[in-house]
Amino acid sequence: MSNQDPKAENSKDQKKAAKEKKSTGPEYTGYDLDYFVQAKDLFNAVHKLDQTGFFLEDISCLDMEEGFQVVYHFDRFDQPGRVGLRVVVDRQDPQVPSIYDIYPGAAWHERECFDFFGVRFTGHPNLLPLLLDPEHKGPPPLQKDETERKGLDQLYPNREHTPISLEDQDFMRKIQDCSNLKSRTQS
Repeated sequence: MSNQDPKAENSKDQKKAAKEKKSTGPEYTGYDLDYFVQAKDLFNAVHKLDQTGFFLEDISCLDMEEGFQVVYHFDRFDQPGRVGLRVVVDRQDPQVPSIYDIYPGAAWHERECFDFFGVRFTGHPNLLPLLLDPEHKGPPPLQKDETERKGLDQLYPNREHTPISLEDQDFMRKIQDCSNLKSRTQS
């Protein structure tokens, strides 16, 4: 039995729980929403974002154990609401649909990911080297050595990596309401 005052001990427990929650719970990462989607659903997900007033900020890529993670960042001019979409593609056949038809500015970003990681964007009108010499020999320069790659669980601990279904009615509601999320006050 403890000799401490029960109120003080309870206060310590509450502070400890709050600290643990803060360190392992969701933190504001610059996104209001962040989803994994399957490559086959990417074009439709991006189309839905476009319909609700989002613009494309950029596209990036990450070499990891499970393959390549292509990351799309979207935002809005008229209200807050930054959204990330993530697609994990197989290393042996890294393909993802081009979103050029929705956002023509994606062409540059897609070519950059192609140059540096070798990810092919199907339907891209001009998927040629952008920054590298067209005569470049060898693997794409930003592909990591197998021993340097991290897995999804290391990169995103305590997070679900299952791709969202676009049939989920909550997807559109959350996209439309993302500027009202509490996460914005945690930055």
